[in-house]
Amino acid sequence: MPSYVRQAGRRAVATVPLSNAYTGRANSFGFLRLCFAVAVVLAHTAVIGYARPLTEVVDVAGLGVAGFFGISGFLITRSARRSSLPRYLWHRALRIWPGLWVCLLFIGLVVAPAVWYADRGHLDGLWRHPSGVINFLQANWWGGYRQQGIVSVFRDTPYGELVRRSVLDGSLWTLSYEITCYLIVAALAVVGVLRRVRWLVLAAGVVVFGLLCWNQYAMLRSGGAPVWTSGSLGPLPLLGGLSKIWFLRFGFMFLVGAVAELYSDKLPISDLLGALSLVLVGWQTLEGHLFGPALLAYEYAILYLAVRLPRLLHRVGQTNDYSYGVYIYSFVVQQTLAWLGLAAWGFVGYFALTMVFTGILAFLSWHLVEKPALRLKDWTPRLPRRTATAPADARAEDRAAGPEPARVPLDATTGRG
Repeated sequence: MPSYVRQAGRRAVATVPLSNAYTGRANSFGFLRLCFAVAVVLAHTAVIGYARPLTEVVDVAGLGVAGFFGISGFLITRSARRSSLPRYLWHRALRIWPGLWVCLLFIGLVVAPAVWYADRGHLDGLWRHPSGVINFLQANWWGGYRQQGIVSVFRDTPYGELVRRSVLDGSLWTLSYEITCYLIVAALAVVGVLRRVRWLVLAAGVVVFGLLCWNQYAMLRSGGAPVWTSGSLGPLPLLGGLSKIWFLRFGFMFLVGAVAELYSDKLPISDLLGALSLVLVGWQTLEGHLFGPALLAYEYAILYLAVRLPRLLHRVGQTNDYSYGVYIYSFVVQQTLAWLGLAAWGFVGYFALTMVFTGILAFLSWHLVEKPALRLKDWTPRLPRRTATAPADARAEDRAAGPEPARVPLDATTGRG
Protein backbone atom coordinates (compact mmCIF):
# COMPACT_ATOMS: atom_id res chain seq x y z
CA MET A 1 0.00 0.00 0.00
CA PRO A 2 1.45 3.40 -0.96
CA SER A 3 2.67 5.54 1.91
CA TYR A 4 0.35 8.46 1.03
CA VAL A 5 -2.64 6.13 1.30
CA ARG A 6 -1.53 4.97 4.75
CA GLN A 7 -0.99 8.56 5.82
CA ALA A 8 -4.45 9.59 4.61
CA GLY A 9 -5.98 6.63 6.44
CA ARG A 10 -4.21 7.49 9.68
CA ARG A 11 -5.25 11.14 9.36
CA ALA A 12 -8.88 10.16 8.76
CA VAL A 13 -9.15 8.14 11.97
CA ALA A 14 -6.93 10.37 14.09
CA THR A 15 -8.87 12.37 16.67
CA VAL A 16 -8.15 15.57 18.51
CA PRO A 17 -10.31 17.19 21.22
CA LEU A 18 -12.39 20.12 20.06
CA SER A 19 -10.68 22.29 22.68
CA ASN A 20 -7.39 21.77 20.81
CA ALA A 21 -8.85 22.06 17.30
CA TYR A 22 -10.69 25.30 18.10
CA THR A 23 -8.34 28.16 18.86
CA GLY A 24 -9.43 31.79 19.06
CA ARG A 25 -10.01 33.28 15.63
CA ALA A 26 -8.66 30.28 13.71
CA ASN A 27 -12.11 29.00 12.72
CA SER A 28 -14.67 29.31 9.95
CA PHE A 29 -17.72 30.24 12.01
CA GLY A 30 -17.95 33.60 10.22
CA PHE A 31 -17.93 31.92 6.83
CA LEU A 32 -20.58 29.40 7.92
CA ARG A 33 -22.82 32.16 9.32
CA LEU A 34 -22.65 33.98 6.00
CA CYS A 35 -23.48 30.75 4.14
CA PHE A 36 -26.48 30.15 6.38
CA ALA A 37 -27.71 33.72 5.80
CA VAL A 38 -27.42 33.34 2.02
CA ALA A 39 -29.25 29.99 2.23
CA VAL A 40 -32.17 31.77 3.91
CA VAL A 41 -32.16 34.43 1.17
CA LEU A 42 -32.11 31.74 -1.52
CA ALA A 43 -35.08 29.93 -0.01
CA HIS A 44 -37.03 33.17 0.43
CA THR A 45 -36.37 34.13 -3.19
CA ALA A 46 -38.75 31.42 -4.36
CA VAL A 47 -41.49 31.94 -1.81
CA ILE A 48 -41.47 35.77 -1.81
CA GLY A 49 -41.01 36.28 -5.53
CA TYR A 50 -43.04 33.38 -6.87
CA ALA A 51 -45.21 32.13 -3.97
CA ARG A 52 -43.71 28.64 -4.10
CA PRO A 53 -41.09 26.77 -2.06
CA LEU A 54 -37.56 26.46 -3.40
CA THR A 55 -37.91 22.69 -3.09
CA GLU A 56 -40.72 20.46 -1.92
CA VAL A 57 -38.40 18.28 0.19
CA VAL A 58 -35.65 20.37 1.76
CA ASP A 59 -36.45 23.25 4.12
CA VAL A 60 -33.45 25.33 3.05
CA ALA A 61 -34.39 28.33 5.21
CA GLY A 62 -34.90 26.13 8.26
CA LEU A 63 -31.56 24.47 7.58
CA GLY A 64 -29.84 27.86 7.58
CA VAL A 65 -31.57 29.11 10.72
CA ALA A 66 -30.80 25.88 12.59
CA GLY A 67 -27.15 26.37 11.63
CA PHE A 68 -27.21 29.84 13.19
CA PHE A 69 -28.48 28.38 16.45
CA GLY A 70 -25.86 25.65 16.43
CA ILE A 71 -23.07 28.21 16.16
CA SER A 72 -24.68 30.55 18.70
CA GLY A 73 -25.00 27.79 21.29
CA PHE A 74 -21.27 27.15 21.17
CA LEU A 75 -20.07 30.76 21.11
CA ILE A 76 -22.65 32.23 23.49
CA THR A 77 -21.99 29.59 26.14
CA ARG A 78 -18.28 30.29 25.80
CA SER A 79 -18.97 33.99 26.33
CA ALA A 80 -21.21 33.36 29.35
CA ARG A 81 -18.55 31.26 31.05
CA ARG A 82 -15.91 33.95 30.62
CA SER A 83 -17.94 37.04 31.51
CA SER A 84 -19.87 38.37 34.44
CA LEU A 85 -23.65 38.36 34.08
CA PRO A 86 -23.96 42.14 33.45
CA ARG A 87 -21.16 42.00 30.89
CA TYR A 88 -22.70 38.98 29.17
CA LEU A 89 -26.13 40.63 28.92
CA TRP A 90 -24.55 43.87 27.72
CA HIS A 91 -22.71 42.04 24.92
CA ARG A 92 -25.84 40.23 23.80
CA ALA A 93 -27.87 43.45 23.81
CA LEU A 94 -25.25 45.24 21.71
CA ARG A 95 -25.16 42.41 19.21
CA ILE A 96 -28.91 42.14 18.65
CA TRP A 97 -30.73 45.38 19.39
CA PRO A 98 -28.91 48.27 17.66
CA GLY A 99 -28.99 46.55 14.27
CA LEU A 100 -32.59 45.47 14.81
CA TRP A 101 -33.72 48.95 15.87
CA VAL A 102 -32.27 50.65 12.82
CA CYS A 103 -33.78 47.95 10.59
CA LEU A 104 -37.23 48.49 12.13
CA LEU A 105 -36.92 52.26 11.75
CA PHE A 106 -35.87 51.81 8.13
CA ILE A 107 -38.94 49.64 7.50
CA GLY A 108 -41.37 51.84 9.41
CA LEU A 109 -40.12 55.28 8.40
CA VAL A 110 -38.77 54.67 4.89
CA VAL A 111 -40.08 51.53 3.19
CA ALA A 112 -43.67 51.50 4.44
CA PRO A 113 -44.32 55.26 3.83
CA ALA A 114 -42.74 55.07 0.36
CA VAL A 115 -44.88 52.11 -0.69
CA TRP A 116 -48.03 53.55 0.89
CA TYR A 117 -47.54 56.94 -0.78
CA ALA A 118 -46.76 55.38 -4.17
CA ASP A 119 -49.99 53.36 -3.98
CA ARG A 120 -52.29 56.12 -2.62
CA GLY A 121 -50.65 59.50 -3.08
CA HIS A 122 -50.93 60.35 0.64
CA LEU A 123 -49.84 59.02 4.05
CA ASP A 124 -53.22 59.20 5.79
CA GLY A 125 -54.04 56.16 7.90
CA LEU A 126 -50.49 54.82 8.00
CA TRP A 127 -49.20 55.95 11.36
CA ARG A 128 -51.77 55.37 14.11
CA HIS A 129 -53.82 52.63 12.55
CA PRO A 130 -54.10 49.58 14.90
CA SER A 131 -51.63 47.86 12.59
CA GLY A 132 -49.82 51.04 11.61
CA VAL A 133 -46.22 52.14 11.89
CA ILE A 134 -46.31 53.20 15.55
CA ASN A 135 -47.71 49.89 16.73
CA PHE A 136 -45.33 48.00 14.41
CA LEU A 137 -42.34 49.60 16.09
CA GLN A 138 -43.71 49.16 19.60
CA ALA A 139 -44.63 45.51 19.07
CA ASN A 140 -41.31 44.45 17.55
CA TRP A 141 -38.84 46.76 19.29
CA TRP A 142 -37.45 44.18 21.75
CA GLY A 143 -37.07 41.26 19.35
CA GLY A 144 -40.49 39.65 19.42
CA TYR A 145 -42.05 39.71 15.96
CA ARG A 146 -45.55 40.33 17.29
CA GLN A 147 -46.81 42.48 14.39
CA GLN A 148 -45.76 41.20 10.99
CA GLY A 149 -47.13 43.91 8.73
CA ILE A 150 -48.13 47.55 8.48
CA VAL A 151 -51.77 47.99 7.43
CA SER A 152 -51.84 46.60 3.85
CA VAL A 153 -48.26 47.36 2.74
CA PHE A 154 -47.03 44.57 0.42
CA ARG A 155 -50.44 42.91 0.58
CA ASP A 156 -50.47 42.68 -3.23
CA THR A 157 -47.05 41.02 -3.65
CA PRO A 158 -46.91 37.31 -4.53
CA TYR A 159 -46.09 36.47 -0.92
CA GLY A 160 -48.76 38.83 0.40
CA GLU A 161 -51.32 37.11 -1.81
CA LEU A 162 -50.09 33.73 -0.59
CA VAL A 163 -50.45 34.49 3.14
CA ARG A 164 -53.28 37.02 2.62
CA ARG A 165 -51.81 39.72 4.83
CA SER A 166 -49.09 42.31 5.05
CA VAL A 167 -45.65 40.93 5.97
CA LEU A 168 -42.63 43.21 5.83
CA ASP A 169 -39.75 41.27 7.37
CA GLY A 170 -40.62 37.65 8.02
CA SER A 171 -37.05 36.72 8.93
CA LEU A 172 -37.36 38.51 12.27
CA TRP A 173 -39.58 35.78 13.75
CA THR A 174 -36.56 33.71 14.88
CA LEU A 175 -35.01 36.47 16.99
CA SER A 176 -37.37 35.82 19.89
CA TYR A 177 -36.17 32.20 20.01
CA GLU A 178 -32.54 33.31 20.03
CA ILE A 179 -33.11 35.89 22.76
CA THR A 180 -34.90 33.25 24.84
CA CYS A 181 -31.87 30.98 24.49
CA TYR A 182 -29.63 33.86 25.59
CA LEU A 183 -31.74 34.36 28.72
CA ILE A 184 -31.70 30.63 29.53
CA VAL A 185 -27.90 30.61 29.30
CA ALA A 186 -27.81 33.68 31.57
CA ALA A 187 -29.96 31.87 34.14
CA LEU A 188 -27.69 28.80 34.01
CA ALA A 189 -24.66 31.01 34.51
CA VAL A 190 -26.21 32.74 37.52
CA VAL A 191 -26.92 29.48 39.37
CA GLY A 192 -23.48 28.13 38.55
CA VAL A 193 -24.54 25.30 36.26
CA LEU A 194 -22.14 26.25 33.44
CA ARG A 195 -19.13 26.20 35.75
CA ARG A 196 -19.87 23.57 38.37
CA VAL A 197 -22.72 21.31 37.21
CA ARG A 198 -22.22 21.09 33.46
CA TRP A 199 -23.66 17.57 33.38
CA LEU A 200 -27.12 19.11 33.84
CA VAL A 201 -26.78 20.79 30.43
CA LEU A 202 -25.82 17.44 28.93
CA ALA A 203 -28.80 15.79 30.64
CA ALA A 204 -31.10 18.48 29.24
CA GLY A 205 -29.70 17.79 25.77
CA VAL A 206 -30.44 14.07 26.16
CA VAL A 207 -34.03 14.82 27.23
CA VAL A 208 -34.68 17.17 24.30
CA PHE A 209 -33.09 14.66 21.93
CA GLY A 210 -35.51 12.04 23.23
CA LEU A 211 -38.45 14.38 22.65
CA LEU A 212 -37.33 15.03 19.07
CA CYS A 213 -37.00 11.29 18.44
CA TRP A 214 -40.47 10.72 19.87
CA ASN A 215 -41.91 13.52 17.75
CA GLN A 216 -40.24 12.10 14.62
CA TYR A 217 -41.65 8.64 15.35
CA ALA A 218 -45.14 10.03 15.90
CA MET A 219 -44.97 12.03 12.66
CA LEU A 220 -43.86 9.02 10.62
CA ARG A 221 -46.41 6.71 12.25
CA SER A 222 -49.56 8.84 12.28
CA GLY A 223 -48.66 11.96 10.31
CA GLY A 224 -49.58 14.19 13.25
CA ALA A 225 -47.48 15.85 15.94
CA PRO A 226 -47.98 14.91 19.60
CA VAL A 227 -49.82 17.38 21.79
CA TRP A 228 -46.62 18.52 23.49
CA THR A 229 -45.16 19.72 20.18
CA SER A 230 -48.37 21.37 18.98
CA GLY A 231 -49.32 24.95 19.68
CA SER A 232 -47.14 27.57 21.30
CA LEU A 233 -45.51 28.63 24.56
CA GLY A 234 -46.36 31.95 26.09
CA PRO A 235 -46.92 34.66 25.13
CA LEU A 236 -43.69 35.75 26.80
CA PRO A 237 -43.25 39.39 27.88
CA LEU A 238 -42.00 41.53 24.96
CA LEU A 239 -41.28 38.43 22.84
CA GLY A 240 -44.72 36.96 22.21
CA GLY A 241 -45.50 33.28 21.69
CA LEU A 242 -43.00 30.60 20.69
CA SER A 243 -43.93 27.60 18.58
CA LYS A 244 -43.25 24.49 20.68
CA ILE A 245 -41.81 22.42 17.85
CA TRP A 246 -39.52 25.16 16.56
CA PHE A 247 -38.41 25.98 20.08
CA LEU A 248 -37.46 22.33 20.52
CA ARG A 249 -35.63 22.19 17.19
CA PHE A 250 -33.77 25.48 17.40
CA GLY A 251 -33.30 25.09 21.14
CA PHE A 252 -31.79 21.66 20.63
CA MET A 253 -29.24 23.02 18.17
CA PHE A 254 -28.36 25.77 20.64
CA LEU A 255 -28.23 23.26 23.48
CA VAL A 256 -25.95 20.84 21.63
CA GLY A 257 -23.66 23.72 20.77
CA ALA A 258 -23.56 24.59 24.47
CA VAL A 259 -22.76 20.98 25.40
CA ALA A 260 -19.98 20.93 22.79
CA GLU A 261 -18.41 24.00 24.40
CA LEU A 262 -18.76 22.67 27.94
CA TYR A 263 -17.25 19.30 26.95
CA SER A 264 -14.87 20.55 24.28
CA ASP A 265 -12.00 18.81 26.07
CA LYS A 266 -13.73 15.47 25.53
CA LEU A 267 -15.48 15.89 22.16
CA PRO A 268 -13.38 14.15 19.47
CA ILE A 269 -12.91 15.80 16.08
CA SER A 270 -11.83 13.56 13.22
CA ASP A 271 -12.16 13.49 9.45
CA LEU A 272 -13.95 10.13 9.60
CA LEU A 273 -16.62 11.36 12.02
CA GLY A 274 -16.90 14.59 10.05
CA ALA A 275 -17.45 12.76 6.77
CA LEU A 276 -20.01 10.43 8.34
CA SER A 277 -21.92 13.35 9.85
CA LEU A 278 -22.00 15.18 6.50
CA VAL A 279 -23.27 12.07 4.72
CA LEU A 280 -25.96 11.52 7.36
CA VAL A 281 -27.06 15.15 7.24
CA GLY A 282 -27.22 15.11 3.43
CA TRP A 283 -29.20 11.87 3.40
CA GLN A 284 -31.70 12.93 6.06
CA THR A 285 -32.08 16.37 4.48
CA LEU A 286 -32.97 14.87 1.10
CA GLU A 287 -35.38 12.52 2.86
CA GLY A 288 -37.04 15.48 4.55
CA HIS A 289 -36.18 14.22 8.04
CA LEU A 290 -33.43 16.60 9.15
CA PHE A 291 -35.44 18.21 11.97
CA GLY A 292 -35.31 15.15 14.17
CA PRO A 293 -32.43 13.00 15.46
CA ALA A 294 -30.27 14.08 12.49
CA LEU A 295 -29.90 17.51 14.09
CA LEU A 296 -27.25 15.93 16.33
CA ALA A 297 -25.17 15.04 13.27
CA TYR A 298 -25.83 18.50 11.84
CA GLU A 299 -24.29 20.17 14.89
CA TYR A 300 -21.23 17.92 14.69
CA ALA A 301 -20.87 18.70 10.98
CA ILE A 302 -20.95 22.45 11.75
CA LEU A 303 -18.25 22.15 14.41
CA TYR A 304 -16.16 19.91 12.18
CA LEU A 305 -16.34 22.34 9.25
CA ALA A 306 -15.59 25.28 11.54
CA VAL A 307 -12.21 23.83 12.51
CA ARG A 308 -11.36 21.89 9.32
CA LEU A 309 -12.22 24.22 6.44
CA PRO A 310 -9.22 25.91 4.75
CA ARG A 311 -7.50 28.69 6.67
CA LEU A 312 -8.32 31.14 3.90
CA LEU A 313 -11.95 31.02 5.05
CA HIS A 314 -11.01 31.90 8.63
CA ARG A 315 -10.86 35.55 7.65
CA VAL A 316 -14.49 35.71 6.58
CA GLY A 317 -16.53 37.46 9.23
CA GLN A 318 -13.64 37.97 11.64
CA THR A 319 -13.24 41.70 11.03
CA ASN A 320 -16.50 42.52 9.25
CA ASP A 321 -19.48 40.26 9.96
CA TYR A 322 -22.27 41.03 7.48
CA SER A 323 -24.33 37.90 8.19
CA TYR A 324 -26.73 39.57 10.64
CA GLY A 325 -27.39 42.45 8.26
CA VAL A 326 -28.01 40.04 5.39
CA TYR A 327 -30.43 38.11 7.56
CA ILE A 328 -32.53 41.01 8.87
CA TYR A 329 -32.67 43.08 5.65
CA SER A 330 -33.04 40.47 2.90
CA PHE A 331 -36.76 39.78 3.42
CA VAL A 332 -37.87 43.42 3.17
CA VAL A 333 -35.58 43.90 0.16
CA GLN A 334 -37.19 40.93 -1.57
CA GLN A 335 -40.67 42.19 -0.78
CA THR A 336 -39.79 45.63 -2.18
CA LEU A 337 -38.33 44.18 -5.37
CA ALA A 338 -41.38 41.95 -5.81
CA TRP A 339 -43.68 44.95 -5.29
CA LEU A 340 -41.74 46.76 -8.03
CA GLY A 341 -42.31 43.79 -10.33
CA LEU A 342 -38.64 42.86 -10.57
CA ALA A 343 -39.31 39.19 -9.87
CA ALA A 344 -40.13 39.15 -13.59
CA TRP A 345 -36.38 39.14 -14.20
CA GLY A 346 -36.44 35.43 -13.41
CA PHE A 347 -35.21 33.52 -10.39
CA VAL A 348 -31.49 34.15 -11.01
CA GLY A 349 -31.94 37.83 -11.81
CA TYR A 350 -34.27 38.38 -8.86
CA PHE A 351 -31.85 36.60 -6.49
CA ALA A 352 -28.91 38.62 -7.85
CA LEU A 353 -30.77 41.92 -7.35
CA THR A 354 -31.70 40.83 -3.84
CA MET A 355 -28.09 40.08 -2.95
CA VAL A 356 -26.87 43.40 -4.37
CA PHE A 357 -29.30 45.58 -2.41
CA THR A 358 -29.17 43.39 0.68
CA GLY A 359 -25.38 43.49 0.57
CA ILE A 360 -25.43 47.29 0.48
CA LEU A 361 -27.77 47.49 3.47
CA ALA A 362 -25.78 44.84 5.38
CA PHE A 363 -22.57 46.77 4.69
CA LEU A 364 -24.10 50.00 5.99
CA SER A 365 -25.64 48.23 8.98
CA TRP A 366 -22.31 46.74 10.03
CA HIS A 367 -20.12 49.80 9.54
CA LEU A 368 -22.59 52.46 10.72
CA VAL A 369 -24.54 50.61 13.42
CA GLU A 370 -23.36 47.17 14.53
CA LYS A 371 -19.60 47.70 14.61
CA PRO A 372 -19.80 51.09 16.40
CA ALA A 373 -22.19 49.52 18.93
CA LEU A 374 -19.80 46.62 19.58
CA ARG A 375 -17.03 49.09 20.37
CA LEU A 376 -18.98 49.77 23.55
CA LYS A 377 -18.71 46.17 24.75
CA ASP A 378 -16.00 47.05 27.30
CA TRP A 379 -17.81 50.13 28.57
CA THR A 380 -18.28 50.20 32.33
CA PRO A 381 -20.33 52.76 34.26
CA ARG A 382 -18.20 54.97 36.44
CA LEU A 383 -18.87 54.58 40.14
CA PRO A 384 -18.93 57.67 42.38
CA ARG A 385 -15.45 58.40 43.68
CA ARG A 386 -14.73 58.53 47.39
CA THR A 387 -14.40 62.05 48.70
CA ALA A 388 -11.20 63.25 50.26
CA THR A 389 -12.97 63.46 53.63
CA ALA A 390 -13.66 59.76 53.83
CA PRO A 391 -13.26 58.39 57.36
CA ALA A 392 -9.79 57.23 58.29
CA ASP A 393 -10.99 53.75 59.18
CA ALA A 394 -12.53 53.34 55.68
CA ARG A 395 -9.23 54.33 54.07
CA ALA A 396 -7.46 51.81 56.28
CA GLU A 397 -9.85 49.07 55.15
CA ASP A 398 -9.11 49.94 51.51
CA ARG A 399 -5.38 49.60 52.12
CA ALA A 400 -5.83 46.32 53.95
CA ALA A 401 -7.87 44.90 51.09
CA GLY A 402 -4.80 45.00 48.83
CA PRO A 403 -4.57 45.90 45.15
CA GLU A 404 -7.55 45.56 42.81
CA PRO A 405 -7.53 42.13 41.09
CA ALA A 406 -6.63 42.10 37.41
CA ARG A 407 -9.58 42.15 35.05
CA VAL A 408 -10.20 38.87 33.26
CA PRO A 409 -9.91 39.31 29.48
CA LEU A 410 -13.30 39.38 27.78
CA ASP A 411 -14.31 36.85 25.17
CA ALA A 412 -13.69 38.36 21.76
CA THR A 413 -16.28 36.22 20.01
CA THR A 414 -19.64 37.69 19.13
CA GLY A 415 -21.71 34.70 18.04
CA ARG A 416 -25.11 35.73 16.40
CA GLY A 417 -28.21 34.46 15.04
